[in-house]
Amino acid sequence: MKPDWQDLVITSHLDTVETIRKLIEDKEYEEAMEGLDELYENMSNADKRALESQLVRLMVHILKWRYQPQKRSTSWVRTIVNARREIQKLQKYMPSLNVQFIENNWQESFEDATEEAKAEMNLSRKDKFEPAPLTWQEVFEDEYLL
Repeated sequence: MKPDWQDLVITSHLDTVETIRKLIEDKEYEEAMEGLDELYENMSNADKRALESQLVRLMVHILKWRYQPQKRSTSWVRTIVNARREIQKLQKYMPSLNVQFIENNWQESFEDATEEAKAEMNLSRKDKFEPAPLTWQEVFEDEYLL
């Protein structure tokens, strides 16, 4: 019986690898390659989503830093540092998650961050919050200290 690769990959990477291994042992190479391709695609997408999530997290805290200076904390500083470090790690292990990838996702990430920051700053839907765009320098280079 042919495995449902999409379901298997979503359920468990380990089970997927075990299934591929068994197929190779049984000399079912074509089917094993299908499984490898699906696993590769899933893992690649997971890394992309992780980077996007870290970028939004980073932008949220920089927006809060900009618009709520009275509430700045060491927790915010740690979050900014940690998000930057996680992005660097993802880029190290997945070179395709480069500057161009970030730039291509910048606007959508900024929009998501704006909505999250608004919620975290306890602003209602009626409150107008249209922050000026964040720059690369603000997000990746500026130092945030108390």
